Amino acid sequence: MASQVEIANRALTKLGAARIISFDDDNKQARAVKSMFEIVRDAELRAHLWSFSVKRVSLAALSTTPTWGFDYEYQLPSDYLRLVQVNDVYPGPSLDDYRNASVAEYVVESRKILTNFTAPLNIRYMARIEDTTQWDATFVEAIASRLAFEMCEDLTQSNTKKDSARQDYREALIAAIRSDGIEQPPQDLPDDGWVLSRL
Repeated sequence: MASQVEIANRALTKLGAARIISFDDDNKQARAVKSMFEIVRDAELRAHLWSFSVKRVSLAALSTTPTWGFDYEYQLPSDYLRLVQVNDVYPGPSLDDYRNASVAEYVVESRKILTNFTAPLNIRYMARIEDTTQWDATFVEAIASRLAFEMCEDLTQSNTKKDSARQDYREALIAAIRSDGIEQPPQDLPDDGWVLSRL
């Protein structure tokens, strides 16, 4: 699979810009790529449910506890980008007729999960995958297209090229999401309140 520099060069090629050898090259292209690569990567990984980026872990409770509202707190992993699932809880509507307090079973605050669930806490989350060899090929193309769009103004000063780069990014992202979704089996979610009220 593509390295970081190869992905950057794919983006630069889309703009008709000169390729680089390293992020540390002393030229405008390398400085542009280096300034945004990690930011763009994390934003794209967080934005969608990429199967190659989902991890499962069991967390131990911290020795500290929340000041109020919950009984336990758990430290999120260092590579955490977005929470997908906690234990077997899927967020949905409450069927309570009257509520005078929050019914949330957990919250994410200050890079911790606060909850009343006892340890171990099982979570699925979107992780920061820095190793580009683990990325799906269509995700690589989407990242290259996003980088091209982000760098376009700085490297070309062309509105026409920027519009073209924006469209290229949209198409690459749609293709990547479609490709990632096709290989996943359907996942049934619990019935919502509208369905349950009719049982």
